[in-house]
Amino acid sequence: MIALLVPSLAQLVGWAAVGFAALIFIGLGRLVSRGGALPEIALIAGWGVACWVLTIWGVALLVSLRIPAVALTAAGVFGLIWPQSRLLAADWRALGRVLLLSLPLLAVMASARPSQPDTFLNLLPNAAYLYDHGLFPAAGRVAAHSLLPAAPYNLQFVALIAGLVTPQFPFVALIAFNVVLQLAAGLLLARLVADSDDRAEPPTWSVVAFGLLLATALNPGFVPRYHLSGYSEPSVTVVLAVAGYLVLRRDRASVWLFATALAALVEIKQDSIALMLGMVFAAALQPPAPGDGRRADVQRAVVAAIPAAILYAAWTWYVHARFANPDVELTWMPLGQWQWHLLPTVFSQIAHVVGEKIVLFGPLVAALIGFMVCAWRHPPLDTVSQRAGLILLVVTLAYNAALLVSYIGHFSGQMTTDAHSFFRYNTHLALLLMVTLVFMLRGPARTWFERQQPQHRGWLAGLAIVVFIVCPAAFIHWVRFDLETPQVRAWDLARHIADAVGRDDRVALILPGDGGSLYPVLEGLLRMTPPRRPNLILDDVSTLRPDPFAGLAADQWAVISCTPSGMAGVPAGEAALFAHETNGWTLVDHWQYPAADEGHWSRVIALAPLCLSG
Repeated sequence: MIALLVPSLAQLVGWAAVGFAALIFIGLGRLVSRGGALPEIALIAGWGVACWVLTIWGVALLVSLRIPAVALTAAGVFGLIWPQSRLLAADWRALGRVLLLSLPLLAVMASARPSQPDTFLNLLPNAAYLYDHGLFPAAGRVAAHSLLPAAPYNLQFVALIAGLVTPQFPFVALIAFNVVLQLAAGLLLARLVADSDDRAEPPTWSVVAFGLLLATALNPGFVPRYHLSGYSEPSVTVVLAVAGYLVLRRDRASVWLFATALAALVEIKQDSIALMLGMVFAAALQPPAPGDGRRADVQRAVVAAIPAAILYAAWTWYVHARFANPDVELTWMPLGQWQWHLLPTVFSQIAHVVGEKIVLFGPLVAALIGFMVCAWRHPPLDTVSQRAGLILLVVTLAYNAALLVSYIGHFSGQMTTDAHSFFRYNTHLALLLMVTLVFMLRGPARTWFERQQPQHRGWLAGLAIVVFIVCPAAFIHWVRFDLETPQVRAWDLARHIADAVGRDDRVALILPGDGGSLYPVLEGLLRMTPPRRPNLILDDVSTLRPDPFAGLAADQWAVISCTPSGMAGVPAGEAALFAHETNGWTLVDHWQYPAADEGHWSRVIALAPLCLSG
């Protein structure tokens, strides 16, 4: 266990490279805002600018993406040193407080490893493709080894920028950037709590700690297996919250920053388009500022949406023009096959999920009801809390309407009737909810806090710091999903295989009882983590035949992930590696897996092929 918490040199280099990429994005954001954006807002703005430039370049030109990536890096460095855009001393103090308070979390996460099937099915393979080839995948190009090579690439661009300063693919880049984004959201929430978002001076240490808690442990949609992994959920939820915040600010500069946030948002996931459109509708429906008319709000919303719309259209064109197979992205059924008859079942399952996940949906529904009651009793919607409530309502309704359409027009069979991942998708709204709740509750909360005795206020302030510092270690098994026994055994199996085989060999992975969950994890680990074997040819065998090597004449190696009893020379319940030689198959090595812990295991990887029961 202790050994698994010690980061490798490759992991430390990857985290440092992501820190470099984050500073580049901040520099870009400061540059385009001429020094007007807070560092956490500049991070999103710079990322959005980079996503726009890299996507348009990659779509239009058959020239390495490293060229614009280097140019963007140079521009980011310039933005950090140019007197009109560089960070102020107060900005560095704010970032320093976040960094120092987050050291325990970063220490726990430094050794975190990619761990979930979706990470290996498309998220990490797409990032590795950019790093290896400097181009988007397409028909006729090198195989991407991805289930969805045409999925959006905004998150994967982070690995491209980080990879400019690493000697090998930074396989922890997606995890690290998701952590950075949530720390940035925590700083923004801290400023909102202190009502200090109009100035660079950082909130106090305790308020910063409280903001970080609001973004993580106190966030009702925070789920470590999503938000502390390489999944897209944290990036979506942070950018959506920042976009909502920028809508509430009515100055001219915020309109352009809003446009960059929409550009970052629209191509993180395919369903991000629904969130982007919901946010644009919410911006257009905002009550006019004094002296403005409705038309001005609509114009600003439309103008801000143009860069994101161009980005979305460019990538859509590329996918349809450059891929022969439509299944390279999530696709829709023909309209005549839409499953309208399943809507009652879907609604029933959604009601069940809402009741089961009341920790998220309870505050969400309460905030929406509170807004609607307030809007009915005290029109017009001229306070910031009312306008925040309007944004949350419009985005929630638009996004969940899009989910319903997806269930009947995209998903099929059991995934539709289960309302597939309804909770996970709605965690995208969680930080926007937190921004809204801060605006709604900070007045009463401040009044209550100021009524407390000075020693009580000091105790509460210290408590926020202590809780944020202690939580990562206290809840390490909850925070580090990758430490579960099935995950550890998968990494152990991949390490033994990678150490034995050559870079271009052909290997049969005999995984009895797998069902397709362990294979993509092993493939991803072999192709994308040190020592990388990106060119392996892998054969997936999920059944152990009486003759295990039947039909494997083309393979040079065979791995049985869980040996049966009676196999000559190999104890039952171990992993075994065989080499294909001139006289047949020869046992090369066999080994025991790390001992199983007694904790609860998430069933994202089949247990049987890893010699686990349950």
